[in-house]
Amino acid sequence: MLSLLSLTIVPLNALASSHAEAPLISMDRFADNTDTYAFRSVEPGRQGYVTLIANYIPLQEPSSGPQWFRFDDSVLYEIKIDNTGDGREDITYQFQFKTRTVNGDTVLGHTAVNQDIAITSLNDPDYNMPQTYSVRRVDRYTGRKGRLVGSNFKVPPANVGPKVTPEYEQNLGQPAIGNLQNGGRVFAGNRDEYFYIDLGVFDGLNLRSLGDSGGIDSTKGYNVSTIAIELPIQELTRTRTVPTSATAPDAVIGVWATASRQSVRILTDNDPFEFGGWKQISRLGNPLVNEVVIPLKLKDAFNGLSPEDDAVAAPFVLDPELPKLMQAVFGINIPAAPRNDLVSIFATGIPVNPVTGPNYTTFLSDGKPHEYLRLNVAIPITPIANINRLGLLGGDVAGFPNGRRVHDDVTDIALRAVAGGTPFTPATNVAPNNALGDGVSFNPEGPLLNRFPYLLPPNQGNQPRSSNQQP
Repeated sequence: MLSLLSLTIVPLNALASSHAEAPLISMDRFADNTDTYAFRSVEPGRQGYVTLIANYIPLQEPSSGPQWFRFDDSVLYEIKIDNTGDGREDITYQFQFKTRTVNGDTVLGHTAVNQDIAITSLNDPDYNMPQTYSVRRVDRYTGRKGRLVGSNFKVPPANVGPKVTPEYEQNLGQPAIGNLQNGGRVFAGNRDEYFYIDLGVFDGLNLRSLGDSGGIDSTKGYNVSTIAIELPIQELTRTRTVPTSATAPDAVIGVWATASRQSVRILTDNDPFEFGGWKQISRLGNPLVNEVVIPLKLKDAFNGLSPEDDAVAAPFVLDPELPKLMQAVFGINIPAAPRNDLVSIFATGIPVNPVTGPNYTTFLSDGKPHEYLRLNVAIPITPIANINRLGLLGGDVAGFPNGRRVHDDVTDIALRAVAGGTPFTPATNVAPNNALGDGVSFNPEGPLLNRFPYLLPPNQGNQPRSSNQQP
C-alpha cells in the first residue's frame, strides 16, 4: 500500500535557461536548458540536413559517482520550430527518457560489477542503470499526440574512467547515434561542455581581459547532457521543400528548446509519480538573453512563456540595462535607445538591408517580437576549416546570428552587439566596442568533432578536472 508523503502542485507561472540564470530553474538543474544550437550540418555529405542541439543540466562535475548525471525521466524535453513567424511552434520534437535498474542489490548505482566491471557496449550488463528514450514529432498533420519517429534509442553511460568505460567514444559514444527513417540521426547523452566563457563577467563585469585572450574558460572540464537531432531541410520548412534562395519566403526557421514538468507530483515511500498537464519551466533560444537582457522580476516568467507572448519583454530589448553597465564600467559610448539593432538580431530577425546585402536575411516575424534562434536554411554552409568564430561579424554569413553553430563564440559576439560594436550601429562601431571579448576565444580541450553530434566526448570522471586553468 502506498504511503502518501507529499503532494506538490506546480502552477504554470511558479516554476522557471542558460546555466541557472533564473531563480527557480537554478533549483531544478535537470530541467535547465543551457544552450540551443541550430545550423546546417557541416559534416561532409550532410549539407542537405539541419542539426538541432539542446543541452541540459549545466556544469556537470565528471566524477559525480556513483549515480553521475542522466536525463530526468519525469521531464519532457522538446525542440520547437516556428516556420511561419507567429511565435508558435509549427513542429515539435519531443524526447522522453526511461531508466531501468539491472541489479538493485548492488551498493553502487549507475555502473556495477555485474560481470567484469568494464562497460564495453551499450548492452553491457555492467551498465546497471541503462537509459533509453523515444522521439515524437508533433505538427499540423499528426495532431497533438504526435507521431512516434523512433523509440528504444540508447543513452550511453557517463564517462566514468578508463577502467569502467575504456575507449569511450568508440565503444559507447558513436554506437549511441540512432538512425531515423528519413535519413536523419539522433543522439542523447553526456558531452563535453563546449560553451566557453569567463564567468568573471558576473563579478561586476570584472573580466581578466577585454580581448581575444587572457581570460579563463570557467566551464573547462565540465560536462553537459546533450540532445541532438539531424533532419532533412525540407522537413522543417513551411512548404516542406528545400528553399530556392536565401530570400525565399520559406528560407528562415525559428528554433528554441524547452523543458516541462507535469503539474502534480506525488511523493511516496517508493518512487514518486507525476500526472496532470505539462507546464513549461525552462526555455532557451538565443544565448544569454534571459541572463543579461531579461530583468530579474521577469526571468522565471520568461522561462514559462511561448515566443508568441514575448511582447512583454520587448521594452527591455529596446532599452537594456547591460550596455549602460558596460558604459559605466568600461567608459565606452553606447547607442541610444531604442535599440532597434538588438530587436532585429534577437526578436524579429535581420531583414534584407544595405549592410548585409541582398542575399542575407534572418527575418521571420509577423510584426511582433519573438525571441528564438533564426536559421536561414538556404545560406550555404561554411566548410569546417574556414569557419569564423565571430559568425556574421567575422564575415561568415553561415554563423550566428544566422542560427548558432557549436563553433560560434557567442559571448564575444553578444558583447560587441550589446555595446553597439557592429555595422548596424555605425556611430559606435569603433574600438573598443567592436573588439570586446571575455578573453576566451576557443575551447582549450580540443577542436570539435567533424561529424554528428559535433560536441566532444564527455570528460572522464577518474581524471583531475582542468577547469579554471589558463587556456
